[in-house]
Amino acid sequence: AHQSDVAELITLEQGKTSADAMGDVFRGLEVVETACNVGERMMGETLEGVGGRGMDCMSFRVPLGVCAGIAPFNFPAMIPLWSFPLAC
Repeated sequence: AHQSDVAELITLEQGKTSADAMGDVFRGLEVVETACNVGERMMGETLEGVGGRGMDCMSFRVPLGVCAGIAPFNFPAMIPLWSFPLAC
C-alpha cells in the first residue's frame, strides 16, 4: 500500500531514480514473501529451485548466535531484505 512512499524515501536518501527505487521495493517484497513461505516448508532439509530462479535453499537447525549485516550505501533497502528475513 505504501510502495510509492518507500520508493520516494529511497530516491530522496540515495539519489536513485524513481524507477530504480520502485524496483528495489518490489524486489524486496518478493524476497520477504519467499522468506515467509520457505520457513514452513524447511525443517532441516534442502529445497531446490526456490522461486523458479535456480536458487537452492538449505536449512540447518543449529543456532549460531548473534549476526550483523554490513551494507553498502547504494543498496539501502535490498541488502537488509536479502539478509534479515531469511535469518529469522
